[in-house]
Amino acid sequence: MGKMIYSLLLCLSLWLGMAAGGEAAQLNGIWRYYELNQPLPSEQSVPEFVRENISDWAAYDWDRHPVFKQGTERLLLAIPVQDLEPQKRVLLFMTAKQAVRMWLGDEFFFSAGDFQPRRFDEGSQPYMLSLPDFQGEQLLVMELYANSPQDLGWFSMFSVDTEQMQMAKLFFSDVSLVLAFPVGVAIIFIMFLYYYFNHPGWKRLYGYIILFMLVFVLWLVCASNVKSLFWSWPVFWWYGLSILAYLLPISANLILANLLKDKPYAYMNYVLAVNIGLFAVAMSGELMGYHTMNRLMGVYYLFLPLGEGLAIYWCILAAQEGDVLCRAVMLPTAAFTLLGVFDGVAGHYHLLPWHMYLTPLGVYAFLFFVVIILREQVRHEEHLVKQTAGLEQEAAVMHRKSETDALTGCWNRNKLKELLASFVARARKNGQPFGLLMMDIDFFKKINDNYGHDTGDAVLRGFAMVVRQVLDKEADCIRWGGEEFMVLTSIQTLSELQALAEKIRLQVERTPMAGHKITCSLGITLWQTEADTTSKLFKRADDALYQAKNNGRNCIMAQL
Repeated sequence: MGKMIYSLLLCLSLWLGMAAGGEAAQLNGIWRYYELNQPLPSEQSVPEFVRENISDWAAYDWDRHPVFKQGTERLLLAIPVQDLEPQKRVLLFMTAKQAVRMWLGDEFFFSAGDFQPRRFDEGSQPYMLSLPDFQGEQLLVMELYANSPQDLGWFSMFSVDTEQMQMAKLFFSDVSLVLAFPVGVAIIFIMFLYYYFNHPGWKRLYGYIILFMLVFVLWLVCASNVKSLFWSWPVFWWYGLSILAYLLPISANLILANLLKDKPYAYMNYVLAVNIGLFAVAMSGELMGYHTMNRLMGVYYLFLPLGEGLAIYWCILAAQEGDVLCRAVMLPTAAFTLLGVFDGVAGHYHLLPWHMYLTPLGVYAFLFFVVIILREQVRHEEHLVKQTAGLEQEAAVMHRKSETDALTGCWNRNKLKELLASFVARARKNGQPFGLLMMDIDFFKKINDNYGHDTGDAVLRGFAMVVRQVLDKEADCIRWGGEEFMVLTSIQTLSELQALAEKIRLQVERTPMAGHKITCSLGITLWQTEADTTSKLFKRADDALYQAKNNGRNCIMAQL
């Protein structure tokens, strides 16, 4: 898919270049030029000077930019123009870092920029303007001025056609920017959401991605040709484009540095330091009037593939260790680097006749990286959910253990408080009583003394098992301590509570435990009224159990 888009845009760009050349060729003749090291005398008009001397001027080779004489600061260019169709009088051209003036015949009709040394460059600007009305054949004369001789004479997209065709050419030159802009904005939006609503451990990476995409989207705006028709601020857009060009690798390398921060073989901080240092030198020199922002581009495009190539190599090493994000980031890094160097070198050295950026298409490779990040984020969250579920389950098990008697499996005193509070709350809400049984294994101390604690433990486990088998789901068995147990039940009448206690007593008496026949004594009571308390409840059950023991054991006593 990426190759198809690249091929389509390349063919479209070449078509536009040939179309522009065809329109220029319809101008009658060839371009001729003359070098000036100072302005013409004020008494001599430029059109008059051109007409008198153009026959001796050299032809201007568009493909091979001529080398001008030392001291040349101005350039005169001229070409004969025949009377065109009325609708084909719209001139489109683009200059870079030059001031321009134009005449048709003797009529001066256009000027842009200052024709004197300036601290800052004139910027890059497309112009679309209508030629004055004329008849027959006239000379179209252009005067150019640049702060630096190496910038003099470079202009592109020169053609004469209808307004509709010129607008179409200008819009087509921004096709790659238009394709990339919504993708960049979408990535910023997605990363912004993830930055605020996801795992804090990923915030720094999301922040760097947002920063890089913001720089990229602003660069797209500054690189656009169409916007210059609405906001004609060439110096502002030129310096915005230049500054953002330096910031793009810095912001991109912050992402790479974050991904490679734990890799001992990666030295991304040094790459970042060179990027930042180059930007600082370029800005400082530009502010002092040395035009270093553009002059250092040769160093910039030399270091860019070197620094990013090292980053890709370190990402390869990290990918071999299983780092998924480092593997995914290699594609956008390579795409942006190759396309950026191609665009930069071609534009800086005027290597191609057509004007279209391919760097914006790298955002689609970056979109692949973002998709991988989101996938890994989902996997990370799933892992955290599983980990949390495991911890919750472990906590539940630990909580259950803290409430359960390890020997018998019954609830312990910790759980009794919770169970009792629940029974009391329900009784007060519904106005209905509940039952409490307090049980004690008869002569348990003799079993421990005569047969040992292992046998005693076996008796306790057997007793608890028998009691729980008798109880229904609405009753709870609690080990109160030693050989004493309690049962909380939702039974509301004393007769039913006595029947349950008798069932437990008989089942215990009939079931041998650890080879021994044992019995138990039981004290029972009911929660009385709303004015009843848990301490009174326990006191009644304990008194009833005491009476059962005094009455010879293996019996049930009740107290209300």
